[in-house]
Amino acid sequence: MVKKQLSIFAIGIAISLVAIAVIAGHGISNIEGITVSVQPSKMVFVENVTTTAVFTFRDGTEMIPIQQFSQTGGYGTTTLSTGTAKKPAEESSEVTGRSKPSFTMEKLVGGTPYLYEAADETQKYFANSGFEYDYKFFDVTVYLAKGGDVLRSFEYRDCQVTNYVVTTRSDNEEGYTGKGFVLVDQFSFECKGYSPQNPAMDKLIQVEHAKTTSSLDLKPTDQWEQGFKSP
Repeated sequence: MVKKQLSIFAIGIAISLVAIAVIAGHGISNIEGITVSVQPSKMVFVENVTTTAVFTFRDGTEMIPIQQFSQTGGYGTTTLSTGTAKKPAEESSEVTGRSKPSFTMEKLVGGTPYLYEAADETQKYFANSGFEYDYKFFDVTVYLAKGGDVLRSFEYRDCQVTNYVVTTRSDNEEGYTGKGFVLVDQFSFECKGYSPQNPAMDKLIQVEHAKTTSSLDLKPTDQWEQGFKSP
């Protein structure tokens, strides 16, 4: 049983390494064909659309399948209090800026030592917000993919763990676990930068660009045969 578990774990690592190599070789601007993490067989996803997160730390990169992902901030605006308002009605006149990018995610317990270290260090140094520690900031890219086709992706920069808990999912959520119980990690993050990516639009732009004929591609008339030259 132990040997079987180790074999499955090794296969998972190999898949992750292949995906990371592809990502490193092509970058976010060319995400077509990226190998995403393999979800556990009991996880049921409508239309086979799954979510993969790639965490980039100082010491290494972790790619993991995540089962739940929600964006909680970064698109709209928020009022930044200057401390001058004396009444709630006066808040509207204060400074308004972009809300901080933030998101939550849920994954199966295990397989992310760097991410766990980031959560543990945040808990340890929570009272010292100005203190710099090894895993305080990191980057995250989230891929929404159907098979090997990336439908949407989101780049988050300079992220921090803001909340972390372990909880148990039970079989009353059949679409999640099938049958039985499962331990999951629930994380919340807040970041300083956010860039959404739209691969489908990128493909359309490339197609339209390919259809457009440049004047530089036209043959000069002085090389045409007699009768075909412009007067």
